[in-house]
Amino acid sequence: MSTDFTPVAHVEQVSYQARASATVLRLATSDAGPHGTALSGLRLGTSTARVDTDEEPRSSASAVQVTGPPGVPPAAVSRSAGEHDEESGTMTRTSSGADLEMLTLGGGRLTANAQWVEHAEPAVLSSALARPGELVLHPEDSPLMQVWRGSQTRTQTQLVAVPGQPTLGMRSTARAELTAITLFRGAPTELTVRFLTAPSLVAVAAGTDRTDVRYRPPVVAVTATHGRSYRLDSVGETIEVPLAGPGCCDGGGLLRISLGAVRERTGHTSVDATASAVRLQVLGADGAGRLLDATVGDLDVSARVPMGGLDGPCRACADDPPVDAGSAGGRGAEPAAPSTNVASPPVEPTERVEPSPVPSSEEPSADPTLPLTGTSLSLLAAIGLALIGIGWIVMRAARRSGR
Repeated sequence: MSTDFTPVAHVEQVSYQARASATVLRLATSDAGPHGTALSGLRLGTSTARVDTDEEPRSSASAVQVTGPPGVPPAAVSRSAGEHDEESGTMTRTSSGADLEMLTLGGGRLTANAQWVEHAEPAVLSSALARPGELVLHPEDSPLMQVWRGSQTRTQTQLVAVPGQPTLGMRSTARAELTAITLFRGAPTELTVRFLTAPSLVAVAAGTDRTDVRYRPPVVAVTATHGRSYRLDSVGETIEVPLAGPGCCDGGGLLRISLGAVRERTGHTSVDATASAVRLQVLGADGAGRLLDATVGDLDVSARVPMGGLDGPCRACADDPPVDAGSAGGRGAEPAAPSTNVASPPVEPTERVEPSPVPSSEEPSADPTLPLTGTSLSLLAAIGLALIGIGWIVMRAARRSGR
């Protein structure tokens, strides 16, 4: 028996991770009405994207319409991919609504996408979209809060080229696209918060000093039924709007609206960041406590890569330009948002178009390496025929002299 063994090359597994999560609305506490406690902890429109090379599945994504209150029918969608390609690809689900004693929820749309590639190369590995229906909270007889239809969250994890370095980085993106929120609808204290721009949070782990976090706060416009209007567009900015009248905290109640700041921890190989885009607090009269405490646009991202970044296939000799890392450097710019369907649609075949002929009025190229055509070719042919004729005459004269 032969004892020879063929050596097997050991390929070291390169580890990297990323996670992104976004929620339209998170209700921390609610003391309004008999059902206020049941509403505490409600989360509306949560999307999550994740990748981890050290665990199976390697890539996963999920979208959930609402969690928290009892009696709300579960509505969620998830996808995952890895070495065995468990449930890769895209899944979209249309969720039904709910009409409960404490809330009314319209139907929504949920999408999750997960892919896996064996080698590091610029690619979207996971993404999710959660677009819940309109939500109306009415713990008492009158509406307390209405989240308008059209709000949604998007999350994505992606391997990207980092400008200025030959290796890849890991990008994690969380974004909340919000429409408007109305408080105390139909009451004299009715107030609407409109979101003019979407908050977004992007983290790029590059394995170098190019690791970065970028946060874009929302721009918010507030209008009240009594005609006053406000605008918030800077991190940390806070306004307080007095409230009075039936249905809300008679005598000294107010609404406090503030734009939250990003909290981050960044090194060369890892980055973690969270941001609560907008905080809404409805405070009652003196001694009445807090009627509502909610966060709109909860964003959470993280990413990790080895020191120096990730070596993609033939990165040093690639002819193609690097994939635009978008949010890899600097602060304040908006990241590119994933498409509504999260996964890019397949490319349709296109009809091949033949190149147009060069108009006859254009002059031919003067490049000496190109073949001569047209008039130059006719002249050469005439010279060749003349040489053949001269040669024939010379040959006949030689034969006659030989006789």
